[in-house]
Amino acid sequence: MTTFTEQFGFVLPAILVMMLAVYMLNKVLNHDHTRRVFEYKKSAAKQMVPLRAQAYERLTLLLERMQPTNLLARVQTPKMNTQSLHRVLIQSIRSEYDHNMSQQVYISDETWSLINQGKDQLISVINAQITDTDPKAEGIELGKLIIEASLSEHKWLLDDALTHLKKEFRENY
Repeated sequence: MTTFTEQFGFVLPAILVMMLAVYMLNKVLNHDHTRRVFEYKKSAAKQMVPLRAQAYERLTLLLERMQPTNLLARVQTPKMNTQSLHRVLIQSIRSEYDHNMSQQVYISDETWSLINQGKDQLISVINAQITDTDPKAEGIELGKLIIEASLSEHKWLLDDALTHLKKEFRENY
């Protein structure tokens, strides 16, 4: 019985030391893992800031290019008839939008929704004006109608989207 008690006297401290070593090693490994995760997130954030800023810039440019006056100045040529101007306007809007669609991952859902609504409103205004013109008439007639309609719109969603985009950028950076 005394041998068991003597051996137990040696084994118990060894077990306690081993448990303490495992506990401490676990703490150190958890701390190291947390530090590595933090460093990774810090590194990723450093890379994401320029990408997000570029997304805001590109979407600002998209909204500016979709303004009716800017859009007409860019795509309208003197020899276009209303039908071809209509087709080119819609094609240009959709092309610009499709080209910048991937930028939505960098902005809020609310801002992206406003951009979508603004695009849809612009297309609706253009489509509404084409019905009031002769398809073979000069494109400048359609351009005038679009400008007049855009000026008469009480709430122009492209402007709201641009304002919201700028506000969001200022809040985040």
